[in-house]
Amino acid sequence: MKGNLFTKLALVAICAVMALSLAGCNSGGGEDSTGTNAGGEVVESIGTDGSESGEGSAASTGGGEIIMGTNAEFAPFEFVATENPLIDNFDGIDIAIALEIGKELGKSIKIENMPFDSLLVALETGKVDFVMAGMTVTEERKQNADFSNTYYVAKQVIIVPEASEVKSAADLNGKAVGVVLGYTGDMIMSETEAVLTRYNKGADAVMDLVNGKIDAVVIDSAPAASLAAKNPGLVLVEDAAAFENEEYAIAVKKGNTELLNEINAALQKLQDAGAIEAFGQKYQE
Repeated sequence: MKGNLFTKLALVAICAVMALSLAGCNSGGGEDSTGTNAGGEVVESIGTDGSESGEGSAASTGGGEIIMGTNAEFAPFEFVATENPLIDNFDGIDIAIALEIGKELGKSIKIENMPFDSLLVALETGKVDFVMAGMTVTEERKQNADFSNTYYVAKQVIIVPEASEVKSAADLNGKAVGVVLGYTGDMIMSETEAVLTRYNKGADAVMDLVNGKIDAVVIDSAPAASLAAKNPGLVLVEDAAAFENEEYAIAVKKGNTELLNEINAALQKLQDAGAIEAFGQKYQE
């Protein structure tokens, strides 16, 4: 619900008058909520009244919380953790980076987990402030969102059983291939003669591969390595000629240049400090 302009101006005036006696003023009218981080510390998230700026971003309400949309089915970038999660029950490279960005912006991070193909819709409608989900920048996606600078480079690979005759992407023509709905592998393989089965989770596709229901799975390199490692008997097939490098970036609502600039500045600091590379090594060991 959009806030009343005069109410907002009045709140600003009150904050100015009270500035000498109060540490700060929050115009949000929601209830505070708490969560815990990996160290067991309480992480406070200050609720907001859901008001929107001209850009429709929840982060611009002046509250202490920024909402990240993700699809926690993409280990090692984001996944549900049963032990020692970074925040709530989520962990991964993207989660770690997002928490550091939150520190730079002076805001706590709230995670909204949803199907991958719902993320940009949630961004456009203001349900989330930014999307971080191992999302590859494409011309099609750039029509619906603005993207940060690249923070990770990946590529598509093929997961097959060790005895498979598939040695390249061309060998997938006519084969039953599993892809994750909305992922880059889905987009690429949709233009081939492979017979596709679409899944909401990479793990579900690999399970069908193990059980002989499909011939191969096409997915990003990092989660592919993680999935293959958990399922003995599976191997990775790379085809540099068929699969180009992809750039992962953070998506914000189109026109939200203020948040985009803040995120880019935070990413640059993390990259300069070697933090992003360190997170990648930690979660891919």
